[in-house]
Amino acid sequence: MSDVMVGGDPFMVQGTEAVKHCAKKTGASCAGLVAVGGKDMEVRGNSSEDRVEFRLYSFETDKQAGAVMKSLADTERKSSAEYGEPSEPVTVASGADEIDAFQDDATAVTVMRIGTVVAHVYTTEIKPSDLEHVATVQVQRVKTVAAGKNPGY
Repeated sequence: MSDVMVGGDPFMVQGTEAVKHCAKKTGASCAGLVAVGGKDMEVRGNSSEDRVEFRLYSFETDKQAGAVMKSLADTERKSSAEYGEPSEPVTVASGADEIDAFQDDATAVTVMRIGTVVAHVYTTEIKPSDLEHVATVQVQRVKTVAAGKNPGY
């Protein structure tokens, strides 16, 4: 994605700080959380608001990840409705074990479970085809790391 997007350094937190971040963002207790990481990116050379935020929440079990995935999707939908822009479901074929994707006028959200990892992809001012692309890239990267390989930067 670096040919189209540019962003800051990735971050990762563990322990109490990670649990607090997870609970605040997802509305869940985040039992079994191992770590939280992420990166924000913007379209290269574009002065618009085209932006993608990636967050990964790693858990001990698939069940824990699934529960947080559902809570995060519900929290994001409620947030959209509070701003008067109810979200509509969208279909995103990403290769995730579970997925929930929706958009409103300016933002699109994809929440996925890939094994024990919850991937949250939040985009602004992005085309549906680009949303599917970034979601697919995220799933591929998580699966590559889970297989013990370097996803390449």
